[in-house]
Order: sequence, then structure tokens, then C-alpha cells
Amino acid sequence: MKGFLPVILLCIMAVTASAQITQDATKQLRIYEDDDYFNVWGRGTDRGYSNGSSIGYLYMKKKKSVFLDKWILPAAGRNAVNVFEWSAMQVMITPNQIADTSFNPKDFYYAGALYATHGLTSYNPEKKYSFHSEFVFGVLGPWAFAKETQTFFHKFIGYQPPRGWEYQVPNAPLINYSFTYEKMLWSPVDYLEIIGSANAKLGTMTTAVSALTYIRAGLFNPYFGNRCLPVAVKKRFQLYAMARPQFTFTGYNALLQGGIFKSRDTNFEELSNYQQTRMRHFSIGMDYGIGIVINRATISYTQKTRTEWMSGTGKHSVGNITLLIPISRKTIPGN
Repeated sequence: MKGFLPVILLCIMAVTASAQITQDATKQLRIYEDDDYFNVWGRGTDRGYSNGSSIGYLYMKKKKSVFLDKWILPAAGRNAVNVFEWSAMQVMITPNQIADTSFNPKDFYYAGALYATHGLTSYNPEKKYSFHSEFVFGVLGPWAFAKETQTFFHKFIGYQPPRGWEYQVPNAPLINYSFTYEKMLWSPVDYLEIIGSANAKLGTMTTAVSALTYIRAGLFNPYFGNRCLPVAVKKRFQLYAMARPQFTFTGYNALLQGGIFKSRDTNFEELSNYQQTRMRHFSIGMDYGIGIVINRATISYTQKTRTEWMSGTGKHSVGNITLLIPISRKTIPGN
């Protein structure tokens, strides 16, 4: 992880934080990587939310949704542009001193999660709003193989091995539902958009609500697309800067507090009795970056900074690299 940073910064000069639709590509591959050593200010770390890796398949379809898709993944009107997705992701959280073999009650627990996501982003081009809904299912704890992943990559790049995974949170199932609403607030000119957003999550992984504002300026196609395909994809080259201030209230986070079966694990219960830091319910964050889109492909880098998640651990910043690669030249189904 750490050894890759100079190469990445040389190869990647830009990016965007938003997985905006590409209306002339009905199938896309998304590669997504969070790492707290990615830092535009050169202050990378290896603690807290340390890493998140994901690969996803985004697609449009003509066939109407049935069963769960119809009921839990709502569309933004009859004429919405609908982008479905399947993805797999692994995340890990570690304390500040990963070389320490003892438990530190003033820091994060070791925690890993492995889960799949099925979701829908539905854009309404006329009314300029969107719904993003997703269903998450997976596992927390040793079943997520976060220890093995971090150990392998640290050995691969010649970095210090993590030695405290024996203190990680216990195994537990993860089932979550998330819903996000976005609405255009102000766009006085073609090169400026301000979008308001609200998000809610509920389940055994995370229960939280957030309020966000997405601001971007530069050269880009309309965020909510357009029913007229030539208008929606008019700019084949896009370059813009973005910022996303946000406020979050978190009621529960299994990676920070342990999963729903933590009371059945006597070893973890004993650690919890000594734990001195506690999850912060309120946090403030800021995402910022720049973006490049060439034809139908997007490469992205976003710096995501948050106030402390756990009391006494301080604010934290994670860099994100995202690639959106089109794998189909078809237009929107029905157009």
C-alpha cells in the first residue's frame, strides 16, 4: 500500500468523486480503492479506516425489474435513466500502531468486513433529481479475511506486518439497506452545479443519516443526464473540480463497536470492558478532488477527510482512486 503511492501520483493526475452516468455505455466496470496512505498533502497514515477495495459491474437494461429490484430499488419516475450495479468490497480498520502485539484500549479495534452490494442509481433528467438505493449483505470479523489481505500486501511491498489481528471484532452477519436522494439546487451556468443530498442507512452494519452538498465547476456533461443522448454525452472530454461538505449522525457502526453477536464472544467482551475510546455519533467531513473523463472512460481521485470517528483518535483522511471503464458501446435501452 505505502510503496505504491509515488507511482500512483505520477500516473494519476486527476479525478472525480462521483460515479456519474455514461449514457452511451450500458455496461461499465468500476474499480475502487480507498487507502489512508493516499494523501495529496503527503501525510499518509495506516490507521483507522485503513483500506477499502471494490470491484463492481454497472449496467442498464430494457427488461423491467421484478421481485426485490422492483420493491427495494425505486426508480425516479417513468422516464428515469436507470443504472444497476453488483459489486464486491472488502474494508479494514486498524489501530495506529499495527506493529504492537498488545491491545490498545485507547484506539480502534482491528476490524474487517467482506460484502456484496446490489443497487440502483435512477436519474430523472427532466426534474433533475436521483435516487440511489442499495442492499448490502456480507460478513464481519475473521470470516472477512482482512488479516490475510493486509498481511499479504504489507509483505508484498516490504512494509511492517500487522501483529494485532487477534484482537479483531468477532464474526457477525452484515445486512444493510441504504437510500440516497439527490436534487439540483443551483446551476446558473453550464460550468457550475450545486446539488443537495440526503442519505440514510439501516442494518446490522451501519445505522446513520447524512446531509451533503455536492459542488462541481469546470467542463462536464449534465450530472442528471438528458433524455436526448447527443445532449447527454455532448462533451467527450471533461475536466472539473469538486467539493462535497457533509454532516453525519451515526447510531451504530459494527466495525467500530463490534457486530450483533459481540456479546457471545467472551474474549471480545473482555476487551470491550477495557476499551476507553468510544464511537462519536456526530462527524463532519469534506471530500474534494478534480476529474477527467475521456470519451466514455473516467479516472478519479478523491481526498476524503473526516472528524474523528472514535474519541481521542483525531481526524482522519483517506484517498480514493476510482476507474470507470466502459465495456459496451450500446446506447441507453429504449433510445
